[in-house]
Amino acid sequence: MSVKKPQNKNLKSSGKKKKKEEVSENDDYALPEEDSVKNESDDEKELRDLNEDDDEFILQVKEFEKNHTKGKIVNIFNRIGKPKFREYGKLDRISVKDELKRLILLLDKYNIIVHFHNDYSDIEKYRFITEEIFREFAEYDKKNNHITFLYEDYHPEMAEDEDEEDY
Repeated sequence: MSVKKPQNKNLKSSGKKKKKEEVSENDDYALPEEDSVKNESDDEKELRDLNEDDDEFILQVKEFEKNHTKGKIVNIFNRIGKPKFREYGKLDRISVKDELKRLILLLDKYNIIVHFHNDYSDIEKYRFITEEIFREFAEYDKKNNHITFLYEDYHPEMAEDEDEEDY
C-alpha cells in the first residue's frame, strides 16, 4: 500500500522546510501569535506592579516602625492616672450609676472609648471597665489618638438566627 504525499505548491521536492512567509493556516504548526507576546509583556507588567506594591508596603512598614519605635506601652489604668475606684461587688445600684459615669468621663478625657452594642446593666459595664479594660495595654502617645474598646469583642454572643440556620 502506498501513501499519497500531500501536494503543496509551496513545498519543494527536496524536503526543505517552509520559510516563515510560507506557513499557512492549514499547517499543523504555526508561529506564536502576537497575543502571546502581549501576554508575556502583561506578565512582566504585573510582576513590576507587584514589586512596586512590595516596595510601597516596605516603606509603610518602615514609617510605622519609625513612628512607634519610641512608643511607650502602658496599661489603661496607668494611662488615665490610676484613679481610685470601688470594687463592683461593693456598690449599690445608685452608686454604680455615679461611679460608671465618672469612669466614662475620665476615659473620655484620655480619648478612650468603651462601646457596648447591646444593653447591659450598669454593674456589668462598670465591671467590664474596671476588671478588663483597666488591664489592657495601649501605646502611650502624646497625639491623643482615640482608643476604642468594644464589649462584644471580649464577650461575643451568637445571634439566635445563626443557631436556626445550622439546622
